[in-house]
Amino acid sequence: MGLERVKYLLTMAGVCAAIFATSGKNMELPALRNQGGTLTYLPDSLGNTLPDYSFCGYRLSEFSIPEIEAEVYVPLTTNDATQAIQAAINYVSKLPVQKNGFRGAVLLEEGTYSVQGRLKITDSGVVLRGSGKGTILKAIGVNRETLIRVVGSGNDEMLASTDVVPTYVPVGATTVTVKNAAAFSVGDKIKIHMPSTQKWINSLGMVDYGGETGWLGWKPGQRDVIWEREITGIQGNTLLINIPLTMALDPHFGTASVTKYTWPGRIAHVGVENLVLVSDFNPDNRKDESHCWFAITMEHVENGWVRQVEFKHFAGSAVALYETASRVTVEDCISTQPISEIAGQRRNTFFNMGQQNLFLRCYAENGNHDFATGFCAAGPNAFVQCESYNAHNFSGTIDSWATGVLYDIVTADGQALSFGNRGQNGQGAGWTAANSMFWNCSAGRIECFAPPGAQNYAYGAWAQFAGNGLWHDENSHISPRSLFFAQLAGRLKKAPAVYQQEYLPFGGE
Repeated sequence: MGLERVKYLLTMAGVCAAIFATSGKNMELPALRNQGGTLTYLPDSLGNTLPDYSFCGYRLSEFSIPEIEAEVYVPLTTNDATQAIQAAINYVSKLPVQKNGFRGAVLLEEGTYSVQGRLKITDSGVVLRGSGKGTILKAIGVNRETLIRVVGSGNDEMLASTDVVPTYVPVGATTVTVKNAAAFSVGDKIKIHMPSTQKWINSLGMVDYGGETGWLGWKPGQRDVIWEREITGIQGNTLLINIPLTMALDPHFGTASVTKYTWPGRIAHVGVENLVLVSDFNPDNRKDESHCWFAITMEHVENGWVRQVEFKHFAGSAVALYETASRVTVEDCISTQPISEIAGQRRNTFFNMGQQNLFLRCYAENGNHDFATGFCAAGPNAFVQCESYNAHNFSGTIDSWATGVLYDIVTADGQALSFGNRGQNGQGAGWTAANSMFWNCSAGRIECFAPPGAQNYAYGAWAQFAGNGLWHDENSHISPRSLFFAQLAGRLKKAPAVYQQEYLPFGGE
């Protein structure tokens, strides 16, 4: 190549780099416009807009996860440490709740604690903390039960209820008009319920999957979508809600309802942090399943977290957030060397069935569905800058009809990211995602299929492609780098630069 040609290419590379640095491809997108860091949502003909996915994580990511002072210290022992650690948890659980919502932390020193039993956190305000990578909890024996269960009580009580007025309520709406708002007040916690009717199932083609699969097809009432929201204002019979809807309420398919509820047994302000969790296993059997399956699970929980935890050798999930877990952040966690068969219900490494949950900067090796959204998860939910390496299956929505899921700067090295119709797979999962987004993601393959009556998006995707969803700038980079943090900055009226330290910069060319 001649010298002049080299000079030309270098000059043009510099120009392109300068343009990218200053403009960041700030162009009008089919559903979103970015002008100088300000995001504008462009509605379709029915008023549906891209959801704000940033309403996720501990306290909706409006506050940082706090550092809680330790109230009790558990010294290292060579014997079974189950009772000692559980006694410390129980002690802190009886302390008074402080103004910040916490009772205190249980601190473990460096060293390996053998746990032949299992641990539970069942009260609000309790944090279990290690002293770093030197603190190891090892689940001993053939007990398959979860190592650490964070679980409240499922004693939610439904109070006043009313139907939604039969008008179309679009995706992204923050107002819902009901037939009678007299029993509701600002600050009430509500559940918005969209029923799964036969008419809706028919419209999606989920009655059967061909052949003799009618028994696997969707049935009315099996896949209702239920959002948890709070009332921020009332104007006549119109309720203003704190978080946008991630699916349209279409009266053509059934009548939605709004119900006020209380949940005295749901625990809050709980966390597990700064340690290593390991499962014992039979070293002569790399598919051994007679050992601890799940490292951490959360149920009947809100405003919690798991952070800076490393996981090894578990058969099921490193962290599983079930449908009653909300506003939980899982951040800076690493899972490697799982031990199990390669089959269903195994190695769903970071798994979410709840709503308003955030997985941030997590890494997984040799899993199955590493970053997985489960059955009818009512969004928003977000996975931000997560990486899957050498997985045995795809990451994405793995079960029926999750709505409002964001995969933001997620990498699936050698595997796929998928929103689609799984048909009879996954016990008849069928359509798995609606109104969900892949943003600046990379994978061996990205599948972005849109179900009838809804949309899915893939912007700035690096992969082989499949699907009829809305694609934009595939094999390119979209600005902002992170949609989640751009939306969060916009919502909290902060400069986007405030959150740049929350995700690693792009290190490629």
